[in-house]
Amino acid sequence: MSEQQPAEVPAEVIEAGRVRLAEWLTAQAPSPDLGATPEDLADWQARPAEEFLVFVPPGYANQVFLVAEHGVSSFAPSEQSLEEAMAAARPQA
Repeated sequence: MSEQQPAEVPAEVIEAGRVRLAEWLTAQAPSPDLGATPEDLADWQARPAEEFLVFVPPGYANQVFLVAEHGVSSFAPSEQSLEEAMAAARPQA
């Protein structure tokens, strides 16, 4: 039985996701100087999951970020599965 590899994500798509995530993190920060730049996120792992890019900070991370065209959200993998987080992050019709 072979495991299906995730589709390769173009570098420009990952970079656009980093820019969007950095802007979101900066908006969430208590002050702009505590925000993030795309360069700060360069060593974060990024992988596709359905319509999202999943960004995981290096080291032990209990906060993972979902980036999509419709927004950014975060979740703690110790409290919620990726599938649950993606369902919660989708726009409600």
